[in-house]
Amino acid sequence: MELVRNAYDADAALCTIKLSDASKPGGTLTVSDDGDGMTEAELASGFLLIGRSGKTSSTYTRRLERRKVGEKGLGRLAALRLGTTVTVTTRSRTEPGIEHVLSINWDRVDAAQAVEDVPLQIVTRKFDPEASGGTAVWKQGTTVTVTGLRHNISEGAAERLARSLLLLSGPFADNTAFQVECDAPEFTELSRLVNAKLLQYFEYRLVAVLNDKGEASAKLYNWRDEEEFSGDHTDVGHRQGSRRKKKDPTPPMAFSAPAATLEIWMFNLNPSAARKEVRLAEQPTKEIRGWLRQVGGVHLYHRGLRVQPYGDKGNDWLNINLRRAGDPELRPSTASALGRLLVADQEDTLRPKTDRSGFVETFQFIELQEFAKCAMDWAADQRVSKREQARVGAATKVHDEAEEAGARFQQILATIAPPDEGMLPIEAPSDPATLRSLADSATRVVDIQRQEIEALREDLLLYRSLATVGTSTAVFAHEALRPAARIGSGLKTLRRRIEPRVSAEVYEESFKGPIESSIDSAKTLETFARLPLGLLEKSKREVRDIDIDATCHSVAKLFEGYLDERNIKVLFDLEAEGAVVRTTTADIESILSNLLANAAHAFTRTDVPMGSDRLVRVQTRLVERANATGQDVVLCVDDSGPGITGIAVKSIWLPGKTTFDNGTGLGLTIVRDIVGDLKGTQEARAKGELGGARILVRLPARTGEVTDGGRFD
Repeated sequence: MELVRNAYDADAALCTIKLSDASKPGGTLTVSDDGDGMTEAELASGFLLIGRSGKTSSTYTRRLERRKVGEKGLGRLAALRLGTTVTVTTRSRTEPGIEHVLSINWDRVDAAQAVEDVPLQIVTRKFDPEASGGTAVWKQGTTVTVTGLRHNISEGAAERLARSLLLLSGPFADNTAFQVECDAPEFTELSRLVNAKLLQYFEYRLVAVLNDKGEASAKLYNWRDEEEFSGDHTDVGHRQGSRRKKKDPTPPMAFSAPAATLEIWMFNLNPSAARKEVRLAEQPTKEIRGWLRQVGGVHLYHRGLRVQPYGDKGNDWLNINLRRAGDPELRPSTASALGRLLVADQEDTLRPKTDRSGFVETFQFIELQEFAKCAMDWAADQRVSKREQARVGAATKVHDEAEEAGARFQQILATIAPPDEGMLPIEAPSDPATLRSLADSATRVVDIQRQEIEALREDLLLYRSLATVGTSTAVFAHEALRPAARIGSGLKTLRRRIEPRVSAEVYEESFKGPIESSIDSAKTLETFARLPLGLLEKSKREVRDIDIDATCHSVAKLFEGYLDERNIKVLFDLEAEGAVVRTTTADIESILSNLLANAAHAFTRTDVPMGSDRLVRVQTRLVERANATGQDVVLCVDDSGPGITGIAVKSIWLPGKTTFDNGTGLGLTIVRDIVGDLKGTQEARAKGELGGARILVRLPARTGEVTDGGRFD
């Protein structure tokens, strides 16, 4: 790798690695390039003088203006010592027809008492085609031949070497300025695999840019390479993890890292679950899997060359797999994505480690990682948002289309076989137009039913896990209900027995506080034990007309103990009397329960002002629809908490998105899904009339009259 980097710094376009008999000790390694070559003086004062590098005096290469990657001139020493003898043959572009040859016998050096006892001689001569392996013409460049390799190169080591060399400039279509070729049997298959033209089969491509001001921006492209989403620093720059728990500044802080570009190609390796646009018929999934096993992950390219170990097998330096395990919603893994982070680092901000294996983890390097992670988080959010927009209400919409297609199919059948003919056999229709219409209708019914099944499957995956949680909660609640009641009863008995036996002052000072607090806690425990049991009652899953105002009071009653213990006061402003929604009690209770729980959780955040009133207001109104085709019930829940901060307002409806520590991020997703199934709409506002968040739900009403002032701003 060090010799290849030397070739890169010499402005070479091509570097060739050749292994001969390397599977056993004594083999030969040859590294040749077509770079600028060296004069005798450059060979003596630069290449041979360990600890000194000509790169310090010239930062950029002459022809291609590459930013040189070498710094101390130390790297070649280990490479030259791989064998017993090394021969360096170089032809400088400034000396046509001339070549300089240097040979070092390391056995002589090792046997000498001092290095100076073994003179090194550079032979300068006219180019001899025969002496140069029969080459017909003089060509500039350098060839390093290491003979008598001290150790064999095993098959596994050869594979790792091949992967490192072939990934040095990357398996990307635009990397043509510097190529590495491997001439060895061990490299043939891997070379073919690493350089396979499989990038074209990506499902999504992320391109994120960090400018020299530390501001990030990103774009997400679909499989057609059409831009689907874009975001600026306000969208992309929010740091995740522990920093996210704090109140994020607005706009996000700039990154303290050198300018960089992140590009990631994401693949769909589960064709059976893929949508039609992923071109399943064209995608060689098996080959892509094998290819990604070799090249997958995000690699770091510093000044055009890949830096190890970032992106090596087992080196998930951006925690892609860990983040996917913790939040699997449409995130790639190192086995399903290939990416590169390109850093020019003009100001030498990043500091290489002494052993050249990566960079010292300075604040700037960590910030570079943060930029990449934030960009990937943003991309995942966009994909989840797109998926959820398609999923919400999809089952209801497709169900309506299926009924319409089925009715149309029955109409066509009726024209062929009128109902009064009963089960009598009839002659098959011969009219081409009728046959075509019948075939089209049948195909439409099948297609719509398939879409309905897919839409329901998406919901099933989410709600199967929720059902498991709900059932388990109900079991625990049932078992906890009786002990909670016994605790409360026992505490009251304890109070009754202690109070007469001590003075009022002693009771007030030593007993009253702990006993009353424990009784309240027992009431809260009993309330929460009853809550899931009440919500899961079978009768509440029956479809009927639900009175919204009455349900608001009953749900708030369920939360009464929990809210009272936390000094949260619920205000009611219900003016939708007589308005009903055709659904189940469970649906409306789920909506209200999640909105109340969300509002109550807002007061647990650290940015809630001390001493402020804790208020939650529930409002209802019956309003006319904009198109005057009916009426809607509008349910509005406000709170006096800190509002929606640290997350985009539109993102709160997405699964897994939450501003609360250890929150599931599913409550508002459930609300959104129920509202979508009922053909309603929902809206979130960062700040409402009470200063905190405001959530509005609009549902189609079946009866009722519009009240005065029944519209929300």
